[in-house]
Amino acid sequence: MSIRSALFSYKLSPNQEFDDSAVEAVLKQQFSGLSLASRVQLVDGVLVVLSAAENRLTITVRHYSSSRLVSITAEECVESEALGKTNSLLNNSNAEKLRSKLVSALNVPKVERIPTLKKWTTVPNYYCSSDERLLEYDFNEVVFEEHSQYQHIKILGSPSLGNCLLLDDLQNLAERDIEYTRGLMKFGEISYKDKEVLILGGGDGGLLHELLKEGPKFVTMVDIDAMVMNACKVHLRGACGDTLDNFDGPNYKVIVGDCLQYMEQYIREGRSFDYVFNDLTDIPISAADNKDAGLDGDEDLWTFFKRILDLALQLVKPDGTYLNHAIGIGCKSTLDTYEELLRNLSVKVRFARHSAFVPSFMEDWVFYRIWKA
Repeated sequence: MSIRSALFSYKLSPNQEFDDSAVEAVLKQQFSGLSLASRVQLVDGVLVVLSAAENRLTITVRHYSSSRLVSITAEECVESEALGKTNSLLNNSNAEKLRSKLVSALNVPKVERIPTLKKWTTVPNYYCSSDERLLEYDFNEVVFEEHSQYQHIKILGSPSLGNCLLLDDLQNLAERDIEYTRGLMKFGEISYKDKEVLILGGGDGGLLHELLKEGPKFVTMVDIDAMVMNACKVHLRGACGDTLDNFDGPNYKVIVGDCLQYMEQYIREGRSFDYVFNDLTDIPISAADNKDAGLDGDEDLWTFFKRILDLALQLVKPDGTYLNHAIGIGCKSTLDTYEELLRNLSVKVRFARHSAFVPSFMEDWVFYRIWKA
């Protein structure tokens, strides 16, 4: 069982009265067995509910008198997802026919339609871009799903992306996301041969796998969540290969632990690295880039991010480089905030940014190179 939802909206002209009987007539013409279930007069308009029991269809019509807007939401419960794609009363083909009928019958210049949404499907397919735009994927299999001590881990199968890792329902890495890893590495422009490298995070193993191809002297990776790594070594081999099969290799070591604690330890020990990668969380989105945010960004996360920067730059050799992924290129305010943070660090740094399109993110992603001035 799953639910199909079709959403329509239109605006009345200044002198046009809302005629719910006209709307009802169009809907009844489109859907057999539809009848009026309720009509409620509200302070700001009218709410009309229609239903058809035999085909599990419910339609709400909401008129907002103050704005002259009308919203129509039709929902149908279908027996199976496969039937929903072809035989649903609300598939996109039928929904478009209804939109055209509404335009003709209601004497309005246009009716806006959102493509039919599929809810309560076996595999969830709706996620957000970095700036909170709705994205629909072609995931068709739940390959792995567990809650670790730290986060909700999902690996979903996709015909176009391969298997894709999501952490707390945020796209993390897909098997066909090589451009993410190469963007983070600044692939082809930075040589890692015979270099000492520290990876903070990177539990999907993709970055470690690609770095080892470059002949580094030694790579140390610190990630807090063993469950992520163990899941990826089985189900994300298109990205990490066999790298996570062993946490100790001839020129690398994977440590399960808190990177903050290990960075503090390495500072006490006087260790340093040619390259330090931050492959942890995205930089926090600002309220200006997330219109749904009630607060001006996530201050706790910004504090965490700055703490990472402060410690990592102490571990970067004088001629070394700190590299991190940031957020989608459309989050301009967030990127400006991050760059302002870089300009005001206790250690003077210079930085450059570049971007690459990441298939599973469905957007251009921004990466930074940071070095001591």
